[in-house]
Amino acid sequence: NFTANGTYQANIKLLSTTLPKNASASSNLFAKGSVGDVPNIVYALTLCRGDLNASACGTCVTTAFQDAQQLCAFKRDVTIYYDACYLRFSNANFIATTGNDKVIVLWNSKNTSSPVRAFFDSAVSALLNATVNYAAANSTMRYATGEEGFDSSNTTIYGLTQCTPDLSPDDCRSCLGDIVRTMWQYTSGRQGGRSIGVRCNAR
Repeated sequence: NFTANGTYQANIKLLSTTLPKNASASSNLFAKGSVGDVPNIVYALTLCRGDLNASACGTCVTTAFQDAQQLCAFKRDVTIYYDACYLRFSNANFIATTGNDKVIVLWNSKNTSSPVRAFFDSAVSALLNATVNYAAANSTMRYATGEEGFDSSNTTIYGLTQCTPDLSPDDCRSCLGDIVRTMWQYTSGRQGGRSIGVRCNAR
């Protein structure tokens, strides 16, 4: 924990005014930075979903900072995930690494029915692999979406993958490969699922 009204909190407040603006002004809706000196230095990273506009991105990151300080009051290391953006700040220099941590897996409670489950899983796997490859090769955004027709009851399957744009193509592909494998342990046969980490996410 940190002390109320101390230097660490002041540094979070400073980042909460600069990071939303930096992310929304960025062409890839991404920002990272640090403020202060040890032991009160704060590192922060935020990424908005690749199809958001600048205004929605800035609003989401601002809300994430506000909620982080209310829901996780006085915590030095906080991660907030939303549909439109995510935010992490910490006294540990996580932005210097390309490793993914703080991973959360979510899944739809509805299963695909037999006998189409194997075909559905195969279609999802092909779609995710295609979006992983595209996101890793997309040097501007490290973001990809795709869709695949399936059958009359599940007409279309939608997919999304995204990395923080400061990752290299190889690091992005590796991050997404790991997160998709982790997600698949919980979402195989499900009608939907997502896996979210600080460095990459898939849905």
